[in-house]
Amino acid sequence: MQSGQFLQSKEWEEFQQSLGRKTFRILDTLIIKMPFALGLSFLYSPKGKCQQLEEIRKIAKKEKAFFYRIEPQEKPNKRFLQFRDKEPKCTQILDLSKSEKELLAGMKQKARYNIRLAEKKGIKILTPPNLPLHKRRNGEGFEEFYSLLLQTSERQNIKLHQKDYYQKLVAFNKIFIAYYNNEPIAGAMVNFYENTATYLHGGSSDEHKDLMAPYLLHWEIIKYAKSQNLKYYDWWGVDEKKWPGITRFKKGFGGEEICAPGTFDLPINKLLYCIYHYVRK
Repeated sequence: MQSGQFLQSKEWEEFQQSLGRKTFRILDTLIIKMPFALGLSFLYSPKGKCQQLEEIRKIAKKEKAFFYRIEPQEKPNKRFLQFRDKEPKCTQILDLSKSEKELLAGMKQKARYNIRLAEKKGIKILTPPNLPLHKRRNGEGFEEFYSLLLQTSERQNIKLHQKDYYQKLVAFNKIFIAYYNNEPIAGAMVNFYENTATYLHGGSSDEHKDLMAPYLLHWEIIKYAKSQNLKYYDWWGVDEKKWPGITRFKKGFGGEEICAPGTFDLPINKLLYCIYHYVRK
């Protein structure tokens, strides 16, 4: 099982282009030109493969990119330097081939209890097939979702992208909303690609925290993914040190933790890269 394969998809490439970024393909690997300071840039392959380095060097020199960054599934050769990861390199994966009964049994007791509690309190989850007609378009439920995202950002001091970023992102992902008395109190944006559902972003209201809506929300998303014959539910990042509360929530649903080697850089202009590395330190 590999995590994040949608980051090499045509949809993700088009999303990057919509943000004004140039993209390239070498064999099956997507390469994105990322802006930097002083007219410089770097090349970036999320979940790509380390191959055809001479071709990458040619693109880098043409685009004034002074290094190439990659998050590979396997550790690259010694020409790459390990970079301090900005995002967690580990994630939690649920095996959706298991029955609902087996999935519930694999959860921690508190997670099962909170799912039942949310059900008893009358939390309702609107999944894509059940959304009202006026929301069955691209961006379905977006404003409600974004409001929940903002509340979570302010509460937990999490930096968000601009609103436009999420508006473009939702065009090829699905939004799920948990309601209490017709009030949206939790939401999630989920990617469905090949055999995997990946939880990308989520938020919850400052109100009604005692109702445990996020637990029932994700249980319903998991069941929906099963109904679409997907094999895995990827929680997209766990880290006990950086995200203790979020990680505890995700691991409460059980599953298996898998880790990638991390983030690696290939310096193209070694002098500029040394200066960049020094300044970062």
